[in-house]
Amino acid sequence: MQSGNKHGIGVAMAMAAMLAAASVPAYAQVQNQAETTDPVRLGVMQGFPPPADKRVTKANAFQLPNLRWAFRHARETSPTAGISRASSALALPSRPVADLDNVQFEVDGQQIKLSSYLHDTYTDGFIVLHKGKVVYERYFDSFGPRQQHIWASMTKSITGLIAAMLIDEGRLDPHAKLATYVPELAGNPFGEATIQQNLDMEVAVSYPASLPPDLGLFGAVGIVPRRDGAPDNIYDFLKVARRSQDTTGTGVFYYQNGSPEAIAWALSRITGQSWSTLVSDRLWSKFAEDEASIQVDPLGIAMASGGMNTTLRDAARFAEVVRKASSGENPDAHLSKAVRIALTPNNNQALFAAGNLAAGRANYGYRDYWYQVNDGDGSIEASGRFGQRIYINPKQALTIVKFSSNPDSAPRPTSANATTQSVQHRSIESPGAFAGAVKAVLAAIAH
Repeated sequence: MQSGNKHGIGVAMAMAAMLAAASVPAYAQVQNQAETTDPVRLGVMQGFPPPADKRVTKANAFQLPNLRWAFRHARETSPTAGISRASSALALPSRPVADLDNVQFEVDGQQIKLSSYLHDTYTDGFIVLHKGKVVYERYFDSFGPRQQHIWASMTKSITGLIAAMLIDEGRLDPHAKLATYVPELAGNPFGEATIQQNLDMEVAVSYPASLPPDLGLFGAVGIVPRRDGAPDNIYDFLKVARRSQDTTGTGVFYYQNGSPEAIAWALSRITGQSWSTLVSDRLWSKFAEDEASIQVDPLGIAMASGGMNTTLRDAARFAEVVRKASSGENPDAHLSKAVRIALTPNNNQALFAAGNLAAGRANYGYRDYWYQVNDGDGSIEASGRFGQRIYINPKQALTIVKFSSNPDSAPRPTSANATTQSVQHRSIESPGAFAGAVKAVLAAIAH
């Protein structure tokens, strides 16, 4: 990989190389000319009114190419609450690194370029920061830098960080039963589990087969059509859960949406504030350039497990704030303490390995809705369905955010006893492929 600073060559050659690197912008808008799922080029929701066969509805929003439009227009498909921006945003200076499009890594024994990987995984936006500077930034298929995009389950990581703040303040006891704060969940698996068990996805819970943890919640919020008689709000959705048997006797790891929604209920009960207000006041108003939004149910309750929408750059700002706090670089002492609480190494790799997200994540741990990579660099990840990723490596000062609209209709397990039914993806969509991309980018930047 060539950089703009070569050793052992003449001054003129070095200056030429530096100028060549500087001429490659960190930012670029990419239009794929081959077979496309670009919603704008395909006329999705274009026109006044859009043609009937180009309209996005709750029934077809998760099908391509509608999925790509829906993930950029959540505020137009379901009710949302606003999240306030900062009066002065965290600066993101640019220091582009030449030719990152062409770095290669291996997937299934085949070498693939970063540009091909991003195209083949339906990437909408991808940004890389090194030491706080933007070295690479790409937008695909009509997605733009001022557009919001759904975070999906990366939202959980924000919920975990707000919980860590209240733990630091002494207002939330991680060892108390969640029902201590939400009596309505007494006798319910979320309520009878501790706060920390809920934060670490270690709750033995079972959902009705007709109301799985993903589609059941989507219906309760109003994102997809709701079955007759199904819960029509998040709180009632939590009440359909039942305790499942811990057949191992050693605990469980079961990734599902109920725990973060129950945690968010407790946070609001303690503070008397909505999730959107907590995030506005404690996080977003400290660094963000643009307002964000969160999808809400008919009661106005935020979907704290998956409803966040932001620009790509503000997602990178959030990740960078977490990176700096974890490295002791953030001057906000309270936030830094909360980040250290949330990211405390958790010795639950064995539980995680037996759970429903283990594929492609060898030796991972999990705490407060953050994935712990356990790579020796203190790396952490946030992850969301349909290809959303945040990667933070404190030791290497590397931050990466990937927004995608990768189709994923695979059924999710409805019980902690069925966690061996790990969701399978194409190899190129796997956590291992993303890890390969990260390593290739880091090596190119270091070179």
